Amino acid sequence: MEYKIMPFGEIWNGGAFCVPKELCEKRLNFADDKQLRVLLLVLNNSGVANTEELKKALKLSDDEVNECLEYWVSEGVMITDTAESKPPVQIPEEQKKTLEALPVPTLTPKDIVAMCAENGELADLLRTAEGIMGSSLSNSMKSNLINMVTYYGLPVPVVVTLLEYYKTQRENGKNITTRTLQNLAKDWAADEVNTLDKAGKKLRELENCEELWSEVIALCEFDYKKPTSAQLKMLSRWSAAFSKDMIFFACNTMKKYNDEDKRSIKIVDNILKEWKRKGFKTPDEVKAPRDSKKKSPDKLKGKPSFDINELYNKAIHNDEYDV
Repeated sequence: MEYKIMPFGEIWNGGAFCVPKELCEKRLNFADDKQLRVLLLVLNNSGVANTEELKKALKLSDDEVNECLEYWVSEGVMITDTAESKPPVQIPEEQKKTLEALPVPTLTPKDIVAMCAENGELADLLRTAEGIMGSSLSNSMKSNLINMVTYYGLPVPVVVTLLEYYKTQRENGKNITTRTLQNLAKDWAADEVNTLDKAGKKLRELENCEELWSEVIALCEFDYKKPTSAQLKMLSRWSAAFSKDMIFFACNTMKKYNDEDKRSIKIVDNILKEWKRKGFKTPDEVKAPRDSKKKSPDKLKGKPSFDINELYNKAIHNDEYDV
């Protein structure tokens, strides 16, 4: 039986757009249904990708739309707003210490097939990953996982641990993205998380930071939904330097001396930085005036002040030191 699309009829009433012949002949072998639907809508929009319109029309998440667009960039079909897609960068072993200066490779489906054929460990990683996710992986996800091993230098078991965390977070309704996953891999590589024990410790730290985040935003009455990677690092600094009582006291200090429309998590951070610099460890040390136990009054050039108002005013303008 022969099937045809006739060159006339109601289907053509809305007009037509062009599809490059090479797409149909050479570029569709690895594309999934989401990637194809995104491509058709982009072609229908004169080749311009509007992520908000794509999300609304296709009922996809930010993460899904970005993964589809990144796939077509990796295939050389689309370009970003800054530069054309470049071929994968192969990172020699001796250059691993300079990763920050090198771009993360963009792997095409052909690159991934070739790398898995040469390295059975990578092939096993992708098979394990599909089992964890319960579905086939997008090219973007495959590329991310392989880069975690070949670019960031993480062992495969550690990468699997990261992926299991990603899957659990999504099942719990957390809006975690593949970019977040990649940022975690980057941070773990920098911290030399190369064993399952270290990976487990990192995950516990993440859980503690996320719990602390929920408590902080509730206390500060913020509308933040989830912490960014930078905010998670900030919370980790807080936890390493202070008890929860001290952190909550900083939150209340920020609320007490700031109007509601001017409150921010950054002010809390700066208050804690100031207290760290002053050596305060407890709320009582912040509240109690320092008399002259260590210095005699007659040796002081001026009268020192440790009033909490002064500490607060200095803190919100000082960002030159870290907790």
